[in-house]
Amino acid sequence: LLYAIRDEGILGAYDLKTGALLYRERTNTTHSASPVASDGRLYLAAEGGEVIVLKAGRAFEVLSRNDMGEPLMATPAISAGTLFIRGAGHVYAVSRTTSSGS
Repeated sequence: LLYAIRDEGILGAYDLKTGALLYRERTNTTHSASPVASDGRLYLAAEGGEVIVLKAGRAFEVLSRNDMGEPLMATPAISAGTLFIRGAGHVYAVSRTTSSGS
């Protein structure tokens, strides 16, 4: 699948093999950053400060909207299981934690 977001918040998903449009949905926010995907999720950084998390796939499904408290203009980066988000004044590192059992 290929995902593309327009500045005014219209996300399109396309079948890469055929070029067919699978869906076109509004995110209700504006975007300067490109979408990134990892582990079955699509991450959209919004200028208004939200990180929108979608389920990757052929249907539009919002999993969460996370307010970072400051404008987000840069594309998030993913490395070694960590999502890096750069805001106007901070850099956030988000990753899954595991319990050591103690």
